[in-house]
Amino acid sequence: FPGLTLEAVSAEAGVNKSSTRYYFGGKRGLIEAVIKEIVLDECADSAAQVTPDATLEERVDAFIRNARHVAGHTETFGGFFEILPHACKDDEFRQRFVDYYRRWFEWNLEWLGLHVRDDIPEAKRRGLGVLMAAVVDGLAVQATIFEPGYDATDCLELFRSILLDVARTNGAS
Repeated sequence: FPGLTLEAVSAEAGVNKSSTRYYFGGKRGLIEAVIKEIVLDECADSAAQVTPDATLEERVDAFIRNARHVAGHTETFGGFFEILPHACKDDEFRQRFVDYYRRWFEWNLEWLGLHVRDDIPEAKRRGLGVLMAAVVDGLAVQATIFEPGYDATDCLELFRSILLDVARTNGAS
């Protein structure tokens, strides 16, 4: 976190520091862009892979592919989890991240097609969206602290079964 400076980012990107400052404003803007990219843009890209007529299995598989992607990119997501605690010490930042995560929770439900299910209590739907995010974050953290070659396959296969069971039990199709 202390090494995350406009100078370091500019040097790594091979661009002028003035350009970096223009686009991000400062360290705060840079950190927000990183967090937004990882939480929202990454999820939006994954959600876009699900067509409106996708089956429940296709929807769950898209989510699992995203979770596998996150667990497999320890350099990117490890940096995210290094930055996050520092950034959350700032109340304004923390609130933005809460908003980003809440949007991610909603997208998780949209992936499964559960966001429109009135027959499933809202608290249960919301809890499932939060749990889905927690599994992805948890796997990413584990992948960054364990040795190279961390394999989340068994966990993801189990979670896939759980998601399918929960969605089917609640009548989703």
